[in-house]
Amino acid sequence: MPDYVVVGSGIVGLATAFHIKLLSPNASVLVIDRFGGPGGGDSARSVAAIRAFFTNRVNLMLAHSSIEYYRQVHERYYDLGMRLVGYLFLTDKRLFELLKDGLREAEKLGLEYRLLDPGYLAEALNMNVKVEGKEEAEMIGVGDIEAGVLVPRAGVIRAERLIEYYYKSARGLGVEFSFGSEVKDLLLAPRRPLGIEGEPFPWQDARVVGVRLADGREVFARKKVIVAAGSWTWRLTSKIGVESFTRPKKRQVFAVKATDGLARTLRAKHLNPHGISPFIILPKKVYMRPVIEEGSFWVGMSDELGRPYEFSEEPDPKADVDFYVKGILPIASLYFPELQQRYPHASWAGYYDISPDKLPVIYEPYESDLVISCGTSGSGIMKADAIGRITAALALGMEEGELFTGERIRVDALGLKNRVSGAEKLVL
Repeated sequence: MPDYVVVGSGIVGLATAFHIKLLSPNASVLVIDRFGGPGGGDSARSVAAIRAFFTNRVNLMLAHSSIEYYRQVHERYYDLGMRLVGYLFLTDKRLFELLKDGLREAEKLGLEYRLLDPGYLAEALNMNVKVEGKEEAEMIGVGDIEAGVLVPRAGVIRAERLIEYYYKSARGLGVEFSFGSEVKDLLLAPRRPLGIEGEPFPWQDARVVGVRLADGREVFARKKVIVAAGSWTWRLTSKIGVESFTRPKKRQVFAVKATDGLARTLRAKHLNPHGISPFIILPKKVYMRPVIEEGSFWVGMSDELGRPYEFSEEPDPKADVDFYVKGILPIASLYFPELQQRYPHASWAGYYDISPDKLPVIYEPYESDLVISCGTSGSGIMKADAIGRITAALALGMEEGELFTGERIRVDALGLKNRVSGAEKLVL
């Protein structure tokens, strides 16, 4: 019987198990996951982009701290495939208004950003910056690029390498893993058992004591059960009347080969030390992630209103090519016309585990010995280390968690009663 059972070996579950062992070396930790290895769910389907740029101050702190930790790991210990190529927001009037809060918060933390002239961008990225007057632009509701906002403390990372780092590090500290073990239910028991069949009764003070697996086996925890199962979290907690305050939304990614003129875009010079394109964000939150080792861009879009909360039990959800053709391409091809001549050579899909304010949800409901850590809202990779530290501190009964960069944050700051204010506006 381990002290702590962690449900989910995605990036948040791995970081949580790792930090529990760092903070409490004598604690025993078991991580359970339905897949055959670590990070087999939505973490593996991430575009794995990282940015210290959010409109909410706490979100920005979590990302900044995590990125600094990854940078140290990458430079000193373990190749994470990390490249700080930057995030480049190509802004029309509407998008620039959305970014203003993020710029203010970045300035408060002393984080750098640069404003780039449209003419310079047109040359550097081989793109159109003038689209007003075109029928398609008016119909879609986008305008000329007024400026580029380049955030240097941002870029890309290899999700599989980050997962591998936390997995190997956690195992090295003594964390145990049970793969291919699907958790179906959370187990409740009375704090003061009476030995009567049917316990716990509604009038008894109950706690979560373990999990039941799909094959019927039961696994118990001496101290706490931590559910860090991403988009699966609400399906587990709702069975015992506990709200995760998150729901899953499908997100889709399409890989497009960067040949001819798009190759010039991919190998843009002078925008970062790597001599490749930054992570590009266009109006309407269409993004283009450079993948230099493939000679491709991974292209996607953050669509909110109209995209239902949904979830599929399929282990490998599929992308809808119509979404690329009818949703992404009409916008992206206005600014990068050569995309009209490209068809995705690969695509995949996964789920964002979205909270109402787009901040993580980390709390212990009803003093139940159940800790919930979810709601990464599409930025789990970039904030995982900080989320893991806070979740571990909460599980261990501490009042504060300490981030890698030294800031201390109350463990209830991302819970319910004392939750920080200010919804995140910049979800990609």
